[in-house]
Amino acid sequence: MTCWATDDVIIKHRYKGGVHATHNNTATAGKSIVTGHLHSLKVTPYADYNGNRFGVDTGTLAEPYGPQFSYGEDNPLNHRSGFAILTFNDGKLLWPELVHKWDEGQVEFRGQIINV
Repeated sequence: MTCWATDDVIIKHRYKGGVHATHNNTATAGKSIVTGHLHSLKVTPYADYNGNRFGVDTGTLAEPYGPQFSYGEDNPLNHRSGFAILTFNDGKLLWPELVHKWDEGQVEFRGQIINV
């Protein structure tokens, strides 16, 4: 399943895999791509002759070491709790922002710790 937010921004579960997926997603597709498959919560910018675009992984809203990730076999996971915020100006995606779980009941956003 794929959601085309605009002609230049695609949202889907996964496209490319592996640790460099966000880079490979946007580099090979020629579009900004937002995925969640890695659970890693990161933004990778990419620029070429077409301008700037982004590979985004939205992280997970779950606890990274919760029972839903037992398939990780107690190995270290590069998962982070949080989500991405996409803002558009005149239909163009601005640099995606991340909200990261800092501690229980707290998130990190725009250089501040916010109680939630």
